[in-house]
This record gives sequence, structure tokens and C-alpha cells, in this order.
Amino acid sequence: MIETGLWPVFLFPNPKATAMRISASRVVVASLLGLIGASAVHASCSTTDRSEQVALVLCSANTDQAALKAAGMAACKDKKVCNAWIWEDASKLPPKAPAIDKDLPKSAAGAARAVWIHDSQHLMELRKAR
Repeated sequence: MIETGLWPVFLFPNPKATAMRISASRVVVASLLGLIGASAVHASCSTTDRSEQVALVLCSANTDQAALKAAGMAACKDKKVCNAWIWEDASKLPPKAPAIDKDLPKSAAGAARAVWIHDSQHLMELRKAR
């Protein structure tokens, strides 16, 4: 710091170091904005029930793929083997999560919008065959 009489002037010895500090600040701000955006994205989804391997998630209609992934990850966050079944219609959702996927009623499985497969970190969107 150099005293100029009115205001202290800070000298950065290396302009590249200054640019790196500014770039790092931008990354931190972008990361924080991303976290804020991610929490807002899956705010339209909620986990209704969970067993050891299956989570039931309800999302609002027309939820985007990023929000479905975030909701699935949140529902399975502390499980190694977990599949999060995601619906957009509460009336199609089973009242209780089964112990394993194959015990999910066929009518409920057929009405699901997507399944988050946690161990492979993959979202499988389901569509009706015509």
C-alpha cells in the first residue's frame, strides 16, 4: 500500500494474479448462483415416502429434466442403492414406498413420469407407448 496523501493505493505486483483473483471471484459467485438456482429448481418436488431402496417423489406438472434429477438425487442422497420414482399426479402415487421396485403396483409404475437411478446417476424418463 502506498500513501498518496488522500487515498491509499493498493499495488498488485502481478497483473496476472489480479486477473486470477477476479476470475476466482466470478467462479465463486457463479457457483453460489447455481446453488440458489438448483434449490429453486427442485422446490416444486417433494419426497412423499422412502424405503431402503425406493423413494416416491411428487413433482408439479411439466417439471424440467434438471429439476427431476435434483429431486431424485435429494430423495436418494444418503442411500447407495436407491431408485426414486417420480410422478406428476398425486392420485397415481402409491401411499407407501415398497421395499423393492418390483413390488410397485403396475398401475403406479405405468403412471410414473421418470425414475432416478441413484447408483448410476441416471434419469430415465418414461413415456407411454402408442
